[in-house]
Amino acid sequence: MHKSEIFSLGFLVSNKSKTYFLVFMVDTIQNKLRDMELVTQHLVQPDDLNYHNNLFGGKMLSWIDEGMAMYVMNKIRYTNIVTMSMDNVVFRSPARAGDIIQIYGKIVKYGKSSVTSRTLAITNNPQTGKMSAVIESDITYVCLGENGKPTAYFRNFTPPT
Repeated sequence: MHKSEIFSLGFLVSNKSKTYFLVFMVDTIQNKLRDMELVTQHLVQPDDLNYHNNLFGGKMLSWIDEGMAMYVMNKIRYTNIVTMSMDNVVFRSPARAGDIIQIYGKIVKYGKSSVTSRTLAITNNPQTGKMSAVIESDITYVCLGENGKPTAYFRNFTPPT
């Protein structure tokens, strides 16, 4: 299987007395997926494309929101949740018809009535093993009570290990 590699970028910086070579490391997809679980997968179909023949961003966000909501419901054992926000949404690369989208996630924070998850969606080419990050995001869900208002569900909650 093809492994995504760490890329290093470097350049020289000098002043009158010294010269420095600065190197920046870019995380691999495998490092970003550490501690994340596969949440759902989708095959990009022609009907999912925009006029640039790339996966429509709204469709991808819908897949992520729905998949992560079910993931969170299973983890917290509570189903009356709503999406409060999708933060730090970064589109990294396009996806095209025939690509397999894999959505990974993990819970990163519990509030009184909210839970925040981190999501990474990638394309994974099963023939070459090449993986590309498509989108990253943090999603916050809020637990609602029977009255439809936020409830302090996590006051007596012990997160699963």
